Amino acid sequence: MSYQVIDLNNWSRTEYFKFYQGMSHPWYNICTRMDVTALRQHCQAHKLRFFHTYLYAMQQALNLCAPIRYRLVDGTVRLYDQLSVSVAILGDDDGVRFCNIPYQAQFAAFSQAATAAEIACKQQPFVLAQFIGQKMQHDTVHMTVLPWLDFTSMSHARDTNYPDSVPKIAFGKLTQQDNRWYMPLSLEVHHGMMDGLHVGQFVATLQQQFDAF
Repeated sequence: MSYQVIDLNNWSRTEYFKFYQGMSHPWYNICTRMDVTALRQHCQAHKLRFFHTYLYAMQQALNLCAPIRYRLVDGTVRLYDQLSVSVAILGDDDGVRFCNIPYQAQFAAFSQAATAAEIACKQQPFVLAQFIGQKMQHDTVHMTVLPWLDFTSMSHARDTNYPDSVPKIAFGKLTQQDNRWYMPLSLEVHHGMMDGLHVGQFVATLQQQFDAF
């Protein structure tokens, strides 16, 4: 993983970072609705997996927006050069598995890597010991998908005693309104890393990725 350590003496967000770092719950959540009409049409026309296309679009948007690539690690702030995605999927037993999909610049390679990661994850049981004592991966985002719910709010399980700054992202149920298709999107981010303005800019970038796919 490649990153640069931010010089807090010359970072425009240093005072905000210090302000929110002292809070017991420095994260905030924003939910919105994404128009996925063009993306869905593209998938139907080219027989692509819709799940893979919006994950790939998310990966692309993440890497176009610097604020969402900031991480708090061991008291320092890092700006990662490249982010992957870690998404929760259902195993064959309907239990949750955590599937890490490495960064891929091209969609075909991303979809191939995602398929391989899904197969491997589904075949492995969820074992708590796999996570205890393990270092957190910071050059990623934590994603989940709730295809059963057209939600308007969202919260995530967190250990508030751990200085976690990895964004939590959730997509919801695909729904139709007139001739358009939409999905709810939830983003939970560390306020020391980014403000509402930056979340808005990221969402706009993601929408551009959906529209241009």
